[in-house]
Amino acid sequence: MTARVVLDRGSVVADSPTGPPTKHLVVIPAYNEEASLAGTIAALQTLPEAFDVLVVNDGSLDRTAEVAEAAVRTWRRPVHVLHLSVNSGIGATVQTGYQFARARGCYEYVIQCDADGQHDPEDIPALVAECRRAGLDLCIGSRFLGEVGGGYQGTFWRRIGIRFFAWLIGRLSGARVTDPTSGFRCAGPRAWARFAHQYPEDYPEPESLFWCVRNGLRVGEVPVRMRPRAGGVSSIVYLRTGYYMTKVSLAIMIDRLRAQGA
Repeated sequence: MTARVVLDRGSVVADSPTGPPTKHLVVIPAYNEEASLAGTIAALQTLPEAFDVLVVNDGSLDRTAEVAEAAVRTWRRPVHVLHLSVNSGIGATVQTGYQFARARGCYEYVIQCDADGQHDPEDIPALVAECRRAGLDLCIGSRFLGEVGGGYQGTFWRRIGIRFFAWLIGRLSGARVTDPTSGFRCAGPRAWARFAHQYPEDYPEPESLFWCVRNGLRVGEVPVRMRPRAGGVSSIVYLRTGYYMTKVSLAIMIDRLRAQGA
């Protein structure tokens, strides 16, 4: 990752507590999300005190940085903010969150939650609870499981991509997943420690999921609610669907050839 990282609320390392993990971190990657970020952060206020929030601004060109800084000043609980100096992509942005968690040393689970308002913060404790109950290293929030997940399911082209990657991952690994592209996920220490060290750059969700399965980490899903975007534009649109599916498919197949742990 080549982008310079600036932390606006103190030092990542100097603020590192010692002792066993006692909290969890919610990472919000944000690129040009001025229309929805404030509402997303406000909704996270309902979480228990054990959850910290980190916004990673991926070199946004709109007022995302200002909205994040306003949350730092006004939210009743601390909101950490990291600014990447240039747009670096979703992979580098989320990986920055994992590196923050590693540097602080006080987090057990790291949860990715999108800034666009599609993910319901009330489902976050269920992701953590399922990780603990089933001993999972990675728990995916699926919009296709049960009655809870029966809401917004995305565009036609997105659904095609989701079904294809679910089939591909199942074919190559035997793992059954229903929503492999979901950005709503909870990573346990074995998963996020590796992600802090190495993480896919573009469209990382299917690739990182396959890496976990291939290396014997326990992966599961829980039903979650998905809502239409509160604002902004998705990075996966009709004209990029072919590129997206080809690139990720090749990355997964190449990863299958790597040695265990690589």
